[in-house]
Amino acid sequence: MAEALPLTEMQLRAQISKKWHTYPPDVLPMWLADMDFQPAAAIRSVVLEAAESAQFTYPLDAEHRGVAQTFAARMRARFGWEAGADQVAVIADLVQGLTTSVLAFSEPEDGVIVFSPIYPPFMRSIRVSGRKVVDVPLLEETDGFVIDFDLLEQQAARPDVTLMLLCNPHNPTGRVFTDIELRRVSDIAAEHGIVVVSDEVHADLVYAPHRHTVFATVSAAPTVTLQSATKSFNIAGLRCGVMHFGSEPLHRRFLDVFPDRALGRVSGLAAAATVAAWSGGDEWLGDALETLEANRRQVFQWVSDQHPNVRAHVPEGTYFAWLHFTRIPAGVSTAHDFLLQSARVALQAGQDFGVPYTSWARLNFATSPRILRKALNRMTAALPNPLTGHARSSQPGPPDNGTPQREARTS
Repeated sequence: MAEALPLTEMQLRAQISKKWHTYPPDVLPMWLADMDFQPAAAIRSVVLEAAESAQFTYPLDAEHRGVAQTFAARMRARFGWEAGADQVAVIADLVQGLTTSVLAFSEPEDGVIVFSPIYPPFMRSIRVSGRKVVDVPLLEETDGFVIDFDLLEQQAARPDVTLMLLCNPHNPTGRVFTDIELRRVSDIAAEHGIVVVSDEVHADLVYAPHRHTVFATVSAAPTVTLQSATKSFNIAGLRCGVMHFGSEPLHRRFLDVFPDRALGRVSGLAAAATVAAWSGGDEWLGDALETLEANRRQVFQWVSDQHPNVRAHVPEGTYFAWLHFTRIPAGVSTAHDFLLQSARVALQAGQDFGVPYTSWARLNFATSPRILRKALNRMTAALPNPLTGHARSSQPGPPDNGTPQREARTS
């Protein structure tokens, strides 16, 4: 029996969630990176057991060590990476890992390399820390997005650049960078003494024939790896992640800025759920990937049918489709605003991932096939006829229900 069951729209609207309650109830939310799936039985079991037995006391230190040990065992089994549990910090989430890495491994006014379009907290963590964003935009080629290595070499040679933030699998494009690409990134970083922080939170969500390579396994540069069960197992609200330091000196450098307990401690409940996910959730994950792969096919059949209204490259990983809307009507500033107003579908605004991407938007297809079809049908009705370029006669508008529109930001 399939374990990763998508929830119905009624069930989802009954939850108190940011994804389903940021926009008015007539809007289909396809934006925030939550999966609309019931979590794995192994996770639900430990959470319910803790609640029923009132386990809300201070957790044992062993619970946090258990996260580090389970992380190391999973990395070995799944990716062939020998990640020492003694070089791990257990943190609340990966955004905390990004921001603390920026503070620990760079100085004010230093430059930090990112590869846009990029998950918004990357640039935000740099700016709030008083550092400078050094962008190396991905190049869009016929087969997808690639790293601009000429520009990367140029930017890495800047004397103010001390840190690089890598996202692989890449959010929002869905690229899964190859061994060859990652080794070249590593060589450039090592040549210039740049620390690399690699966010690999979507590592489990990769579609065949592609495979995830842990950057630390090919890196000659000092490397911090960020991992969590939150995205793969749909437990973001429990807030637990891991920072792995590639060497003891790198770990000590971090601890010099953030000594033990400076970042607080994750709850025992979050630690137990993470261990349960990584040690007992793989059947659920396999079911989830089957649904995601079917949904990915549905989205890209729709993209093909909508050409040239919509362009996109099939993601190699993640549950995101990075969509370019090429025929936004005059007078509408962004793809996000057009779809929200005309289709009552909320995607993540493209400009959140970088200023130039106003005609792009990120669609989260980790939902039920029925909800996905409903969203795609709404967008079809709002977009011009792909053959003529003219507006459809039945183009819908927002209902006149007096409900104010609300702005949404990614978390």
